Amino acid sequence: MKSLRHAHLQLSFNSREPIYQQIKTYIVSEIQRGRLLPGVLLPGTRILAKQLKVNRNTIIMVYEQLTAQGWLTSQYKSGTRISDTMPAGRQPDKPVHIDIPFNNFTFPVTQPYSKGDYEIAFDDGQPDLKLTPLLTEITKECKRLLQRRTNKQLLQYNSERGNEKLLLEINGILNNDRGLAMTPPNICITYGHQLSIYLTARTLIKPGDHIAVEHPGYQPAWHTFTMAGAQLHQVATDGEGINIEQLESLCKKQQLKAVYVTPHHQYPTTVPLSATRRKQLLALSETYHFMIIEDDYDHEYYFTKDHILPVAGIQQSGNVIYIGTLSNKIPLSFVCGPVAFIQSLAASHMMIYQQENPVLELAVTNLMKSGELRKHQHYTRTVYQKKMEVAAGIISTEFTGVASFTKPLGGLAVWLELYTTCTPDQLSQKLQSAGMNVVSPYRYYDPLYNGPLGLRLGYASMEEPLLIRGLEKMSKVLQQLG
Repeated sequence: MKSLRHAHLQLSFNSREPIYQQIKTYIVSEIQRGRLLPGVLLPGTRILAKQLKVNRNTIIMVYEQLTAQGWLTSQYKSGTRISDTMPAGRQPDKPVHIDIPFNNFTFPVTQPYSKGDYEIAFDDGQPDLKLTPLLTEITKECKRLLQRRTNKQLLQYNSERGNEKLLLEINGILNNDRGLAMTPPNICITYGHQLSIYLTARTLIKPGDHIAVEHPGYQPAWHTFTMAGAQLHQVATDGEGINIEQLESLCKKQQLKAVYVTPHHQYPTTVPLSATRRKQLLALSETYHFMIIEDDYDHEYYFTKDHILPVAGIQQSGNVIYIGTLSNKIPLSFVCGPVAFIQSLAASHMMIYQQENPVLELAVTNLMKSGELRKHQHYTRTVYQKKMEVAAGIISTEFTGVASFTKPLGGLAVWLELYTTCTPDQLSQKLQSAGMNVVSPYRYYDPLYNGPLGLRLGYASMEEPLLIRGLEKMSKVLQQLG
């Protein structure tokens, strides 16, 4: 039998009024203030009498009188409920309005995808959740640790920056695979990529600071900097990444606190920041005294033998804050930077997220030590590269005359520079009418931007037949747009 959830009633009695009147007044007041909503089931007379420690006949009388007055409704075997309408002449109480100022954050884009059921949906570069060997191994390892370790054993390697053993493993990856000259005190583990950006902004930025960002770019980071009180300056990107000449011109006019970049696979265009511009960016940082916030959001996905190292790995310097991930299937991220900065960031992290997960951190540590993580990354990289080659082949042949395209060196999405002059809304509506959903270009551009549009199409999460059908169908829609 399905259990019913009753409204909880609790009150303290006084000696000035009859008990049944106090109960009536209490129920009516809870209805008027909006706590007891229409249709809510009240406790049975026996249950409520026991809860309030009164005679059951008292509750029966209260329910009968309130039902007669229109506050309650009662049906055989359905119990007593709050009436769907107020009694005639009665109005709900209005809450007391106190005008207290607060930070009102409003941003033009909150959801990346339009609602609806579409046959074909291109995301912005999400992994294939069906490739689950790593998640299965993490689950198994967590279970094994819980069965064999005590709480004391699980917590013995924890610090304010994360599990010390995991920090050592991450440090090894950064130094050996990504070229960073780091030590564990330069690293703080966080629970998510976006949280890493938020903590970096909270630690680095003060109200009134000026931050340069790529355009088009990653709007969630823009909004995070804005919430921290920063004033944003958009710098255009091209086939080599962020425009260094435009950035230098900005530096001459305005003192910048930081420049936020995604150099490995620029978001959303997927292009890597060229070697020349990486060196120029570091030189500008030293000349004009700003920090570089390097967001290396999908470093593990590269399709060349000699993958590009992070900007933070080019030289030993204290002017780069590096945000990275181990895998976009593991809810762990990390921030690297000068020791004093990381200490402050870690303190802020502890205030926001004190429920650290020692089991998850130790499980990931063990999978890294065993080589399981590296094996999974190699496997998924092979799968995604094959899908990317399929997508690139179709785009190269089917999109001639409607979009320009550069084959990406890595990442989980492709970028199309469209020739059509339609607006983002017109583009989305046309594709949706054909049964396709895409991430709106509004996700990447300033709302006032009115130049040529691009589309970011995630291919990794789609099965090959659907990917092929989706791209072929999209090319026909774009050709119709002209």
